[in-house]
Amino acid sequence: MQTSMFPDELSVRERKVEYEVKRIEALESSYENVYWFARALVGSEYGSEGSNTKNMLNLRQTIDALLAVPRPKLDTSKKTVWHFLRSIHRPDTQAADKVEKLIDFLEPLIDSPQDLMVLKFTIDHIVIPTNELLRRVPSSDKEAAESLIRTYLEEEGEAGLKDVILMWDRVGQHWCMKIERVVVVAGFRLLRETLDDLLQNKKLTRVDADQTLTAFVQEFERRLVRGVRPGRAGRSLEDVTGVILDHFGKDYVDAPEHIKTVFEVDKMILLPDGWRIGVSCKRTLRERWKQAASLDLQRMEDEKLKSTWHVITYTSDLTVPKVQAIGESRGVVYIPDDDHFLQNYSDDPAISDFIRPITSFVSNLKMVIQAPKETEDA
Repeated sequence: MQTSMFPDELSVRERKVEYEVKRIEALESSYENVYWFARALVGSEYGSEGSNTKNMLNLRQTIDALLAVPRPKLDTSKKTVWHFLRSIHRPDTQAADKVEKLIDFLEPLIDSPQDLMVLKFTIDHIVIPTNELLRRVPSSDKEAAESLIRTYLEEEGEAGLKDVILMWDRVGQHWCMKIERVVVVAGFRLLRETLDDLLQNKKLTRVDADQTLTAFVQEFERRLVRGVRPGRAGRSLEDVTGVILDHFGKDYVDAPEHIKTVFEVDKMILLPDGWRIGVSCKRTLRERWKQAASLDLQRMEDEKLKSTWHVITYTSDLTVPKVQAIGESRGVVYIPDDDHFLQNYSDDPAISDFIRPITSFVSNLKMVIQAPKETEDA
């Protein structure tokens, strides 16, 4: 039986972890609720009320006024806070229903004036600062990637298309996450300075401070993951499509919202005959392939949509039946030139008309745009 080379060291470390976990579980700190208050105030299921800084400042002032009264009555104070939250939205609306869920969540967490003070503390030092910090996080990676991509396309021309989408994705993502790191470290340092002052004045304990710092980091990351990054990822490749079309002198417009929703395309290219091609650029097809593969052909006729072109960078979820279904709905899938899926199926008669290398995207577009003129000249 093989044994660890460092059994004593491992056991000591494991014992320390076990001891610390039990110690934290046994300690009672009202600041444990900092995390739960912050999570509830910005949670979408509770209406994301905390994302409105003006409302949070007013709520903070309300709590401050209540706590300024000698021996504040808890029941009256809570009812006043609930009344303020309910006043934000008109009754009998979806937003009002979410506020009720927020109140239901907060109710059992507030058992004393101290808990109200922690709620105010959370608004002051977690919720509002995080709102301000998130405004400094990029909502698009276009600024970082566009110059690089344009320079690369000038050198490589259409042959560079197979690289630029991945380059945009990687360069832009790295740039945005570097800024995220700067912002979260800045917020962490500012909060730690505040907590150090409170510790020095014995207004909270080290465990209280640790509960607060970890709540800030957890909640900041959660808001990035659930809000900022998904939106940025969706816009990212929409931006690269526009840059590519613009670089090669192809006129386009952003697809109207109803076109985006129905046809899963981001850009529209107007053809000389009055018809249009819809273009999307995504990392993968994921679930959207079902919509792209089941388009109402009559609706396409009504919208003067000749075809939909889907540029994707990863084919892990691509299958022959999916491509066939997209092709039957007047769709074409463009994938990286060296991708195994293209190499395996480019000569397959079932789907060869519906999959193309990314480097052919611009030349295919030129052919479609020039086709009517060539017919007239003939």
